[in-house]
Amino acid sequence: MPSFSERFNDVKMLRYCEQCGRCSSACPITGVNEFNIRRMIHYVELDRIREIASSDMPWYCAVCGRCEDACPNGIKIIDMTRALREFSLAERIPGSAPCVAACPAGIDVPGYLRCIAQGKMDEACERIMEKAPFPGILGRVCTHPCETVCKRGEINAPIAICAGKRYAADKARGDFAKILSPGADTDKKVAIIGAGPAGLTAAFFLRKKGHRVTLFEARKKTGGMLRYGIPRYRLPETVIDQEINRILRMGIDLRMGRKLGTDFQVEDLKREGFDAIFLGVGAQLSKRLRIEGIDLENVAWGVDFLVSVSEGNPPIAAKRTLVVGGGNVAIDVALTALRLGAEKVTLACLESKEEMPANPREVEMALEEGVEMLYSWGPARITGNDGRVSGVELVRCLSVFDEQGNFCPSFDETQKTVETDQVILAVGQASETAFCKDFCFLEEEGSIPVQNGLISIDAETQATAIPGVFAGGDAANGPGTVIEAVAAGRRAAVSIDRYLGGDGRFDFRSQTPGKDCLDIENRIDAVKRVPGFADRRREETRRLAVSERRAPFDEVDLCMDDDQVLQEVSRCLQCDLEAALIKCRGS
Repeated sequence: MPSFSERFNDVKMLRYCEQCGRCSSACPITGVNEFNIRRMIHYVELDRIREIASSDMPWYCAVCGRCEDACPNGIKIIDMTRALREFSLAERIPGSAPCVAACPAGIDVPGYLRCIAQGKMDEACERIMEKAPFPGILGRVCTHPCETVCKRGEINAPIAICAGKRYAADKARGDFAKILSPGADTDKKVAIIGAGPAGLTAAFFLRKKGHRVTLFEARKKTGGMLRYGIPRYRLPETVIDQEINRILRMGIDLRMGRKLGTDFQVEDLKREGFDAIFLGVGAQLSKRLRIEGIDLENVAWGVDFLVSVSEGNPPIAAKRTLVVGGGNVAIDVALTALRLGAEKVTLACLESKEEMPANPREVEMALEEGVEMLYSWGPARITGNDGRVSGVELVRCLSVFDEQGNFCPSFDETQKTVETDQVILAVGQASETAFCKDFCFLEEEGSIPVQNGLISIDAETQATAIPGVFAGGDAANGPGTVIEAVAAGRRAAVSIDRYLGGDGRFDFRSQTPGKDCLDIENRIDAVKRVPGFADRRREETRRLAVSERRAPFDEVDLCMDDDQVLQEVSRCLQCDLEAALIKCRGS
């Protein structure tokens, strides 16, 4: 590897550092993890290069350039930081950008943001679909863990990654001929049970490898909880249909109205000649809560309530509705009840506002629309008159978890009664496997092992104890997010492909050996910092006015406009190129 002075040609300029501190004052992360630009320059002057290079200090830098803008002597501090990183030990080089590492599916976030910046929306979507075949769906409902670790957040605010994904999906032409082309026929047959996000993802990737895929779905329509659990004001049905139909047109055999354990068994599929089976049956039932009064008229369950609305059989809205629960399902139920005509909706949850597992943006939306929030209250019993709901007795919750972090709510003596005409209990989701003790889908042979209500699998391969049978999604991994179900479906596809004799590789973009470093150098040059870059603020997505949201179920979050998205994606720090450039120069 080149020496530090060879990599940093302006090292002599450091002698002109006056230690005025302007760089550290301008730095937005000075003081975080003991990071201090002035201290770093002082270390270099004292010839303690190796010490600082092997420490965490240069890696905290977000390369925003504010320090250089503030320096009165024009010292190239960013170049110094890069040189220090390259001088560091090989194991200190991050394997991927933080956003990519945080994404359950490992989507190439910086890559597709660059495509958007260049106006290449189809290419942006193809980069997303290399890991997750639903850019439009995820652009609307993903919980975006990538944004929580975005290094841009250390400067002012993380990149609006999810909004960028939605923009690319909405603006793309949408043919995606290359990414949607099935591979050469392998003559291997795979049965996939459940057309939810996990099953559809597995079907997409296995068809890409040339396997013959048959998809079994118990309901009348595909999509699982995408269609039946997420309200249309968050995820329009047209988007669901568009992205699912793209997958089905790859040559997937779809058999609707076929339920595992009722219409067929695992052994039936093996006798039919399927070489591998994937179980993605989901968690489309409501978790039950045992309290007095649940049998009264006008008591409903959260998931069941949302499913009935999605199926076109919405219940009659009560004048006053009380929702119990603090997750996304509870928020969806509360906002759906408003759209069905409820005049007053109250939500009671065990958690404080800061502890609520629901997406903060969805909580904000509920508050905007007038949902009354009762934080740190749990239901003691439901009261009624003449067999109908009249109110709910609540008890004050002091803490939700014990010292070990286990769910173990504790209460005090404080109580209150809320009068209501309807109660909807939205305290979680459950799969049919939750009602099985040791095995599920019972038959003489091939019963599926179950542990703690979930299908027992190997966490890395998604394989069950039965050879050739794999499982994933909510029924195996536990109720989770859409992106987590997608990641599970992809992991299963990798394992199934290997089980069928394939290599388990799903890298569809061609790589050019020997030219990677040159391409990276060119990209680094193309994304050089521009004046004002560090001060660019996050562009917020637009929403329908509150007065326009109630009826019908119009989509609330709107797509960014062209200028907004260009400003937003150009805020990206290109962390992947920083890491790749270091690796190339060090090789």
